[in-house]
Amino acid sequence: MKARLFLPLAAAAAAVALSGCGYGYGFHGRGPVGMDISIVYVRTAPPPPRFVPRPPAPSATAIWIDGYWNWTGVTFVWVDGYWERNPPPGRTWEPGGWVQTPQGWYRQPGRWVERRGRR
Repeated sequence: MKARLFLPLAAAAAAVALSGCGYGYGFHGRGPVGMDISIVYVRTAPPPPRFVPRPPAPSATAIWIDGYWNWTGVTFVWVDGYWERNPPPGRTWEPGGWVQTPQGWYRQPGRWVERRGRR
């Protein structure tokens, strides 16, 4: 009885997966210096950012990293912001964000970049 039920369910799951139904699809390729990259496009825009009160800074050198909407493959979930207690010396935080393209939306993660004007 279990085998009779499993096969139709497996076939239905495969049909849905292959039909392109769903909210996102991805691209996998090579980035700089042979680094693997994955871009997942989402067909719907992320919700507007949430307002979450910022807690007091743990130190004078801590940097606030804003929260963002993350795509789980099924839905958007909010990731809270946080204080980075040990930011890399000589670098500043460049916030990430969602980018709209003809293929859909994708998340560009934030990153640490060298400060401008320094040598």
